Amino acid sequence: MSACALALLLSFASAAASAQTGVQVNVHPITGQDIIGDAGNEPSLAVSPVNPGSIVIGWRSFPSSGSDSRYAGYAWSLDGGATFTSGGVLPAPPGYPATAEQTDPVLAVDSLGVYYYWSEVFRPGFGNVLYQSADFGQTWPAVSDVETVVTSGDKGWLTVDRSGGPGDGHLYGGWNNFSLGGQCFVRSTDGGQSFSPPLRIADRGGTQWMLQYAVGPSGELYAAWRHYGDNAIYVTKSDNAWDANVATTFNAFGNGGNAGLDLEVDSSNDPGFLDINPVGFHQLYLDVDRSNGPRSGWVYCLWADDRYDGSDVILARSSDGGFSWDSGIRVNDDVLGSGDLQWMPAMSVAPDGRIDAVWYDTRNDPGDPLPDSELYYSFSLDGGSTWSVDRRASDAFNTTAGWPQQQKIGDYIQCASQTGSVHVAYAATFNGGQDIWYLNVKPTLLSVRNLVAGQTATAALKGARPNAPAWLAVSLTGLGSTYVAALNATLGLANPFQIGGQKQSNALGESTWQLGVPPGASGLNLWIQAIQMENGSNLLALQVQ
Repeated sequence: MSACALALLLSFASAAASAQTGVQVNVHPITGQDIIGDAGNEPSLAVSPVNPGSIVIGWRSFPSSGSDSRYAGYAWSLDGGATFTSGGVLPAPPGYPATAEQTDPVLAVDSLGVYYYWSEVFRPGFGNVLYQSADFGQTWPAVSDVETVVTSGDKGWLTVDRSGGPGDGHLYGGWNNFSLGGQCFVRSTDGGQSFSPPLRIADRGGTQWMLQYAVGPSGELYAAWRHYGDNAIYVTKSDNAWDANVATTFNAFGNGGNAGLDLEVDSSNDPGFLDINPVGFHQLYLDVDRSNGPRSGWVYCLWADDRYDGSDVILARSSDGGFSWDSGIRVNDDVLGSGDLQWMPAMSVAPDGRIDAVWYDTRNDPGDPLPDSELYYSFSLDGGSTWSVDRRASDAFNTTAGWPQQQKIGDYIQCASQTGSVHVAYAATFNGGQDIWYLNVKPTLLSVRNLVAGQTATAALKGARPNAPAWLAVSLTGLGSTYVAALNATLGLANPFQIGGQKQSNALGESTWQLGVPPGASGLNLWIQAIQMENGSNLLALQVQ
């Protein structure tokens, strides 16, 4: 297997990779054009499991960047995200004045393709309401109150059981309930027509935000949140939320507290308020591997964290149903100590167990006191042990442009993983003001077949940047971190060198290499990764047969 120094063979590589913006979602309902001077942030999206072309996005819609009034914006796509139709804003829920404002949208979809839009009434008063759509998000005729007796609070979240078990179709929601003194839980077993009374599920008091729910393959329900006083992330679990005949309890980790036992996932090391998002919080994300693979049931938690640098994307994982956690896994691959910010992350798990992570990243605007951000993407095929080369997925944008009176681009973005790609809804300022954008990003996947001494192996790459050069790098040493300046990308290899020569990916982002394996290489351990400009593949650890 001939080899040359990677740095030498890539010395001619230049030309910035072509990123993208995606499809703008918050356009005028009639003209389909950008609405000049408005603002939108905190997008949430859901993708139909029965019609993969159906995608619905909701967001906080401000009539102007100078306004503090916000409403429930929504749009839908029937062609897999190639185009979106804006519905404007949802009408005020029954019982509220027509001018009632709404905030903190969260979307979900059940196994039958019915969409749900959770919205917090912002003013006048407070309340949580649920809209329902059975026509792929085009109309929302069914509206119900989440709370029979209205309490108080903020930052709700919603998920739907799609496990296929007896709890399939159950809706699970909650928020930081000021009246109860902590995170609370509500359940609907009738498609959102009614909900159980709020149940406090947080044992500890104090300041808690950013609730998340995730349903496991057997219908088990996890909840996680940030506790700011403890500087920690906590998780709790219910093993009976799926059972409509019993009251839900969150005591899977042991009895105690209000409804069970909270377990600390990790110190949260919250980056706090950043100058580029001065009053914005940092949402955490929780999801479960629901595949039939070797990590089925593994639980993942992802958040922004400043333990290593200004802000990084950190993953924790549990392989035993949430009882213990392996944490501190750094997802982004920029140089430690650079001061660059990786912030506003989102995470989801694909049906085959692939973990997808997206975030805002300032690495390409160093030294600027108010740096531009770009959307970045990485994925893991081995439960978070190794990650693909970070991929710059969008062009740069100024997150301070077009602030509404809140002076932030929001508290969250969201992604939804599918087999072969991930759907992303994010806020950006490509038009000079805050807008909502949609992207579909494909993981750059490398596979190697027939790695046998004395024979010809085949390396195949798919999901790469189309019509762009690609290279293969190999290490005989193992994992590491090697920045390739010519490509503005970091390999996860120690002492890498190139094999197989440069290949040009086709219009579908595919490349192949034929690699002659030396006869005496049997038993040799190799670590292989593909690389492009600002992009790269998963990492393979292989042994020559």
